[in-house]
Amino acid sequence: MPKLADKVLVVDDDLSSLDLLAKQVLGPLGYQVIPVTDGGAAIQQAGKTSPDALIVSLSLRGFSGRDLLTALRAQGFEAPIIVIAPAGGEAQALAAFRLGARDYLVRPLREAEIVTVMDRVIGESRMRRERAQLQQQLTQANADMEQRLKETTALSGLGKAVTNLSDVGLLFNRLVESALFVTGANMGWLLLADETTGQLTMHASKNLPVRVPLRQPWDDGLAPLVMMSGEPLNITGPGMNQFKISQVAKAALVAPIRAREQTVGVLTVANAAAKPFNDRHQTLLGAVSDYASIAIVNVRLFQVLESRARSFQQAYDELKAGQKEKDELIEKLGADLRVPLGAAQQYVELALAEDSSKLNNRLRGHLKLAAEKLDGATRVLEAIFSAKPSA
Repeated sequence: MPKLADKVLVVDDDLSSLDLLAKQVLGPLGYQVIPVTDGGAAIQQAGKTSPDALIVSLSLRGFSGRDLLTALRAQGFEAPIIVIAPAGGEAQALAAFRLGARDYLVRPLREAEIVTVMDRVIGESRMRRERAQLQQQLTQANADMEQRLKETTALSGLGKAVTNLSDVGLLFNRLVESALFVTGANMGWLLLADETTGQLTMHASKNLPVRVPLRQPWDDGLAPLVMMSGEPLNITGPGMNQFKISQVAKAALVAPIRAREQTVGVLTVANAAAKPFNDRHQTLLGAVSDYASIAIVNVRLFQVLESRARSFQQAYDELKAGQKEKDELIEKLGADLRVPLGAAQQYVELALAEDSSKLNNRLRGHLKLAAEKLDGATRVLEAIFSAKPSA
C-alpha cells in the first residue's frame, strides 16, 4: 500500500487512460497523482515535484515517450519509470529499459496489473530510499564515533599533560588549544583572578584578534558574570551586543575554573560568526576546565612547596653559617688555650722536679692536684677538636 508521501507523475495524452490511472486506480489507493499530457510539461513537473514514480506512455505525440526517457536520464532522474506500451508493443517496452524504464504496462490497461506493477515498483523504490537513509545514518554514526574518539584522545592527552608538564605557560596554552579542538571554536582564552586584587588577567589565548599581553587585565564582559555565578554561560546572537566580547565574536561559551570550591578563573571559546555552541560543546568545555582546575591546584601546590624549599634552604644556610662561626670561635679559643695550658703544665712539672727538701708534703700535693687538673683540661680541649666536623 502507498504512503501519503508517494507521488506519481502520470504522462499520457490518452485522456481515458489518464482518467483510469489517476481517478479510478491510483487515487483511491492513496497515491498523490500528478497528471500531465505532454513530454515538455512532464520534464518541468518532474523537476518541480520530485515524484516517487513516473508512468510514461510510449505513444505520446510530439515529444515522444522515448524522448522523455532520454531527457530524464540526461538530467540524472532516479525515480522508477513505468512505461505504457501499445497492444503488442512488448518489444518497445523492453527497448525502453535501456533508457531507464523499470517496468511496463501494455494496453489495454487492466486495474489489477496496474496495482501489481505499482506495488512492486514503489516497494523497490522505498527499499532503495531506506537503504540510502540507512547508509547515510551509518556514515553519520561513523563520523560521530570518529569525532568522539578524537575528543576522548584529546582529553586523555590533556590529562597526561596536566600531570607531566612543568612549564605553566605551555600547559595553559595546551588547555586553550584542547578547548578549541573539542568545541570547534575559532578562538579561545584563559583568564585567572589575581590572588591579591581579584582582577582577571590573561594567561593564554589562541586566535584572539586583539593583542592582550600575558598577565595583563582583560575584561570581555562575560568573564566577570561567570566568576560571580560560578555557572557556565552559552550566548549567541543579539544578546551579545551589550558585552565587550561582541567586538570580536558573535557566539561564546564560557566555563568557570574552580579550585577548592572557589571560582578562580574562566575558560572561554568563541566564534567570529553567530555559530552557536550546543550542550555537548558545553560538556566538553567543562571537562577541559576541570583539567584547568587540576593544573592550577598543582601549580599552586608546587609554588607552596617551592617556597618552603627556599625557606628550608635559607634556614640551612643560616645554620651552616652559624656553625662555621662557632667552629671558627672554637678554633680560636683552642689556639688561645693550648699555649697557656702547655706553659702551666711545664711550670708544674718543673716545680715537682725540684728537690724534695725544698717542698713540703702539703705544697707537693697541691702541685700534683694542679698537674692532674691541667692534664684533664688538655684532654677535654683535644676531645673538642677531634669531635669538630671538618669544613
